[in-house]
Amino acid sequence: MVGEIVDKIITNPANDLFGGYYPFLRRVVLPLVFILIFGILFELSGGRIAVAAIITGFSLGPILLLERWILIQLINRRTLENQS
Repeated sequence: MVGEIVDKIITNPANDLFGGYYPFLRRVVLPLVFILIFGILFELSGGRIAVAAIITGFSLGPILLLERWILIQLINRRTLENQS
């Protein structure tokens, strides 16, 4: 069971994107995006932490879906380029 999970992680085509730096970039960029969103919302809400945190939490799903959609598009484009 654990071996299957490790195999999925190793053979994931997303790991080859951006010269193999995709896993690192994902772990750095996504938290920075959420910190920026929180900071902007904190300023716009007049310093209300709860409002900024709630709206940032609601943005979690759409941002992760956007990241997944972009990843699928990049993999599909790369696959089409390799086939031709």
